[in-house]
Amino acid sequence: MVHLDVATAANAVTVISIANLSGRLVLGILSDKMSRIRVITIGQVVSLIGMAALLFAPLNAMTFFAAIACVAFNFGGTITVFPSLVSEFFGLNNLAKNYGVIYLGFGIGSICGSLIASLFGGFYVTFCVIFALLILSLALSTTIRQPKSEIYHQAHA
Repeated sequence: MVHLDVATAANAVTVISIANLSGRLVLGILSDKMSRIRVITIGQVVSLIGMAALLFAPLNAMTFFAAIACVAFNFGGTITVFPSLVSEFFGLNNLAKNYGVIYLGFGIGSICGSLIASLFGGFYVTFCVIFALLILSLALSTTIRQPKSEIYHQAHA
């Protein structure tokens, strides 16, 4: 899609690693200061910007690096925030099972993304699907509210 040379592709891996770590730190710290679901929403907006750039902007090395940094930032950040978010909504008793289901989604997503790419001869359609799912998840995340205190206390009993 971008036709990067080997050195630029290797640099992309570095950008992904740095952005992923930055997302873990920044969104993790934010999740201690504000509603975790809103932190997820912020991450989705950042990722949506990155996916929009990958799909719609003229790509050169810098645009590509910025776009993948946005996606990796969100990925790293959500990995950090999800365990606390899941425990807030469903309690600690079933955290391992519930978080396991979330992690299963990453595996299913990677398989589906690869299948879509192989069926359509590239990742453009896969990125379109990801973009649409980001819009949907962003819309849904803005409607989710924190559990009421009595439900929260029951989940943590």
